[in-house]
Amino acid sequence: MMKRLLSLALSCMIAFITVILFPVQAFASGFDPVYYAERYPDVAAAVGTSQQALINHYLTFGIGEGRYQNAAEEAAGTPLNTYIDINLTTQHVVYVLDGNPVWESDCVSGDVSKRRSTPTGVYAVFGHVAGTYLTGPTWHNWVDYWMPFTRGGCGLHDATWRRKFGGEIYKTNGSHGCVNLPHDKAEELFNMIDIGTVVIVHKDE
Repeated sequence: MMKRLLSLALSCMIAFITVILFPVQAFASGFDPVYYAERYPDVAAAVGTSQQALINHYLTFGIGEGRYQNAAEEAAGTPLNTYIDINLTTQHVVYVLDGNPVWESDCVSGDVSKRRSTPTGVYAVFGHVAGTYLTGPTWHNWVDYWMPFTRGGCGLHDATWRRKFGGEIYKTNGSHGCVNLPHDKAEELFNMIDIGTVVIVHKDE
């Protein structure tokens, strides 16, 4: 048990260090901190050039100001045209690449009956871990594909313990806040995205 906990702590520490200290490269599917700092020197002067500070600025202000997250988006002329869309009402996830839906899947989000709803908002993937344990007060589950996007511990991942996804499962038998995906769909998404990919979580009005 102690070895497993140490392994989880090490995985989380490595993911955290990777996000904070080592900037990701330019991906069409993700945020490029080097591009962002050079393209918007006013932002770099105000918040600094660390990856986390720049991502926070982009999510908080940049999107609304029409700024681009990488050179590919600027070349396309459409800001925020690559992102993961999570619709909590329809329990469906879509990955939009360069303005075109290229992947989709049903999901199971946080259990609303237990007040564990997945939080809505605009985030960014800050971890990309192939194989780790997710541990909490009452659970200790292995996942092959872990893609966290909130500092509160919510992320996209495979959930082999589930047989069904979508529908109204989340209302009474949902997750602890994460977005559960079928194993094959989680693998596909994991191989298409990287750290920095924007995640939009919302409900239909």
